[in-house]
Amino acid sequence: MMVASENNPALPITVGIPVRNGGPTLKRLLAAVFTQEIEQDYEVIALDSGSTDGSLEALADYPVRVIPVDPTTFDWGTVREQLFTESRGDIVVNISQDAVPADGHWLANITAPFADPEVAVVGAHSIPDPEREFPQFQWEKNGYYYFTREIKKFVDQYGKGLSFANTAVRRSVWEAVHIDAQATGEDFQFQQKLHAGGYTIFFSDDAPALHHHNYTLKGVYRRCRNEGLALREMGCPYNELECLCDLFRLDKNIQWLREVKRGSLRNSAAWLYPWLRPIAVYHGSRFAREMVWY
Repeated sequence: MMVASENNPALPITVGIPVRNGGPTLKRLLAAVFTQEIEQDYEVIALDSGSTDGSLEALADYPVRVIPVDPTTFDWGTVREQLFTESRGDIVVNISQDAVPADGHWLANITAPFADPEVAVVGAHSIPDPEREFPQFQWEKNGYYYFTREIKKFVDQYGKGLSFANTAVRRSVWEAVHIDAQATGEDFQFQQKLHAGGYTIFFSDDAPALHHHNYTLKGVYRRCRNEGLALREMGCPYNELECLCDLFRLDKNIQWLREVKRGSLRNSAAWLYPWLRPIAVYHGSRFAREMVWY
């Protein structure tokens, strides 16, 4: 059952989607969200930061509450905090505009673990999207995307990474910790706060979203640079020695040779990624002061 009335002050579930020029995938996401098989009522809200590609028209086709966001002052932490503030659900489900629920049971499955009162957050995973017009970036597919040492520092301290691309949060937990302004990596920041508060994250295998990327050389450089900036701000900096060690890391370079032999490196970003990521992360960690769009 779907309830999106402004007169209903509270609902069991909110599905929140940050939007900026979501394109055709946003239409697929909305169609999937509004055909979920679930007994609880839920609302859908979208925080739009200046879409110009028809995304607003796509949102208008459904009972979505749209909240405008100023793109000139955008940062992920502030937008995510606003999403939670605007939500009315006891559980707030965050999904990326370029992720599509894999089936009609996604919403029921990602919220089911909250039957255990100890569960604060449910993190669900992404799987490749067979309908996407581009193949998955090879370094995501082979598990080497996050091979650099600043990520290892984070995981060693806080555990498996949480992603707001497909995650549900108990509202009372957000009310206890909130999300601070953060250029990017606000999900990492939130995980730090959960760790400090002793909250339990449950990682579900039953609520996947169809979600994969491919990158241009410029795009992947900027993303990695942003990640370096974010991790530095969260106490996981990346120094010159770590960069050099990752540039010459043996297993990663052997994997590159395997990919060359298979013929799976399809563009310059994939060919150069094993060396581009350490350099970009170092740039972000050492020199960056603000996020850049990618």
